[in-house]
Amino acid sequence: MASRPFSGAAGFALGAGLRAITISVLAFGVLIAGERRLYATGLVLLGMLVLVILDLMRSTWSADRTLAQFVDGLTAEGYERPTTPVGLRALGAAIHGALDRLAVTRAERQQRTDFLEALADTVSAALLVVDDKGAVTAVNRAARVGLAAGIGPIAAIPALGADTAQRLLDLPTGAREIVRLADQRAMLATVSGFAAAGGARRLIALQSLSGDLDAVEIKAWQDLVRVLAHEMMNSLTPICSLSESIATRLAEPHSSATETEVIEAAEVIARRSHGLMHFVERYRRLTDAPSAVKAKTNVADLVRGLDRLAAAMIGEDAIAYSSMVQPSWLTVDADADLLEQAVINLLKNAADAVRGQPGGKVRLTCTLEEDQVAFTVADNGPGLPLDDPEGVFVPFFTTKAGGSGIGLTLARQIALGHGGRLEHRPAAPHGAVFQLILPQA
Repeated sequence: MASRPFSGAAGFALGAGLRAITISVLAFGVLIAGERRLYATGLVLLGMLVLVILDLMRSTWSADRTLAQFVDGLTAEGYERPTTPVGLRALGAAIHGALDRLAVTRAERQQRTDFLEALADTVSAALLVVDDKGAVTAVNRAARVGLAAGIGPIAAIPALGADTAQRLLDLPTGAREIVRLADQRAMLATVSGFAAAGGARRLIALQSLSGDLDAVEIKAWQDLVRVLAHEMMNSLTPICSLSESIATRLAEPHSSATETEVIEAAEVIARRSHGLMHFVERYRRLTDAPSAVKAKTNVADLVRGLDRLAAAMIGEDAIAYSSMVQPSWLTVDADADLLEQAVINLLKNAADAVRGQPGGKVRLTCTLEEDQVAFTVADNGPGLPLDDPEGVFVPFFTTKAGGSGIGLTLARQIALGHGGRLEHRPAAPHGAVFQLILPQA
């Protein structure tokens, strides 16, 4: 135990000091022996001096080599371990402990990286991580195989083509748009943003419209055809029945059909025909939705106009309406007229949902969420259909008497036309929440 204070760095320093003193004494002895012509003694002292100098150099080189091996171990993932020289046991133990902890940390980090890479490689969509200079910094397996994408400028990916590559760079964060590859394949592009390595990054996801989305597209067409067939059958069934009845009775030799009966039947046929024409007109309005002419729009000004429209729409009904814009300077790049039309459709649906019930509430909030502007309309009505909540977006689907069933469909089309989206979810404890999300100006 008595030697412990002189081990490690303290022992190395003491040894180096004693060697320095010995070198000084031996050098002085060599000088004295030379002056007194004691050449044999001088040679012996000189030899001892050289040996002590060499020993000091060896000790210093050993410490230097230990630290160099430690640095090499940092860059070699902790596998290169330095040998501990005599007199530096404490330093050697500290270095080995540091390398052990570093190896554990690196192993855990590598496991997380491997997991994230494996997760990204299982996604069927092609993922491209792009920096602020338009260079691709990471891709997943679907991008490597399907697009032949690699690290480098996004314009250098031959499967995209120059025009599509530039279009992807121009898309704002939060945008969803259909683009075409160089071979004319249609892809759904979705853009999101994040920060990494001290800079802004964008994640571009490209999903084939002819692959995984086929089932979704087929389901949408099936729903549309189902509603179209139901609506048209409702109109054509009485028309056909009355037409056949009149034709049969008029064809009889001694028809008992009176003029009044024929007129009434003709009026029913005319009324149902007009109803069918009105239905076709509604369908035409749905398919001819106008394109957005975007401009920087102040959200607070837009909401003030919506407040006036909501007040007129609610009228004398006992519905508590409120709105909020946070932050107050919020702006959005949008067609103000179309955006107002979309939000007023959401407000009208919410007001109809709570109309006639006690304590009915409708609230409009506009907030900034990760470089996106969210227009949220919430109510405390009966909520969405539990059996098929997505059915509310099917064209002509409605649960309201006299409803057209195209308000939410048009609102979603307007959102998509702005590079945004329309989402919905149940409200707690009851009611519905619709959120129209657009890129920020």
